[in-house]
Amino acid sequence: MSLWNCFSENFERIINDIEEYNKILNFCIDYNYNLLLYSSSGFPFDLFIDEIIKAKFKLNNIYKKEHIWNKSIIYNENQYFFEIDLNNPNMGKKLSDFDNMLLSIIKTTSITNHKHLIIIKNIDKLVENFFSFRIILEKFYNNCYFICTTNYITKIETPIKSRFNLFRFRLFTNNEIQMIFTKYLNRQLNNYLIQNNCRDIYFAIFIGQVEINEPLLISEVFCNYNYPPIVNFINSNYNSNDVRQLAYKYSQYDLDIKDLILDLLKINKKQVLKLKILEKGLLLDQLLTKSNKGREPIYIETLLNQLLF
Repeated sequence: MSLWNCFSENFERIINDIEEYNKILNFCIDYNYNLLLYSSSGFPFDLFIDEIIKAKFKLNNIYKKEHIWNKSIIYNENQYFFEIDLNNPNMGKKLSDFDNMLLSIIKTTSITNHKHLIIIKNIDKLVENFFSFRIILEKFYNNCYFICTTNYITKIETPIKSRFNLFRFRLFTNNEIQMIFTKYLNRQLNNYLIQNNCRDIYFAIFIGQVEINEPLLISEVFCNYNYPPIVNFINSNYNSNDVRQLAYKYSQYDLDIKDLILDLLKINKKQVLKLKILEKGLLLDQLLTKSNKGREPIYIETLLNQLLF
């Protein structure tokens, strides 16, 4: 089992071990009004929201089925909630249909609940639609409530924030990450991460998954690569689906196409390959400036396919 899967499976126990997170979780379980959860990059909101859902509706597992609304908005749906990740790389170029999709949901009566529960991840991507979204919050509060997340709380307008109960999530402390590794992942946190007071659980797990062999030292991995697992990925037997997942990971952890280019330049030592990476990478980066920033994972995937196949 991968470290991430092991972490995911034990996340409920981890949250119960840390009183501060456990208190927030218990509040969210019984709260049927708007919630806005925010933090710096490095806290696993996806897992935390899943724990809210499981406890709120007394579920052992969460079944999600993906749908596409009007060929542009991708969302997950079941009888308990609707979930939209605005950072999904396959989301349409424009979010102009977003309000219409929300209205198509909340104008109906929820089958299983008193109100519709709608989860919006990375709500900061909705910046151009904040005015119409605020109207929805004001007009339909009796028929729906939202759980939203962001790593960029300063991008959220004050009139939007005023209609949510806000919870700031601190990152795990370095001691807590050490506890997670020893108690739940059955391994020691690398000394380099301890000395550098790592508080990003994603990055700690990245480092934990990288096989360190001489002359590749942990300090080099930590300092030089924006996404350390790419070192092992390049040397693995990957397929097109693996490439797509890698592209999504870069986006999910706030890395862009330039970060990928830099990582690939460090891995490839041959001058011919470096020129090819720069030529194709910078061309796609230029094209991205004329498109929607939310489509960056698609451009990252395109660059990887051009270089790896």
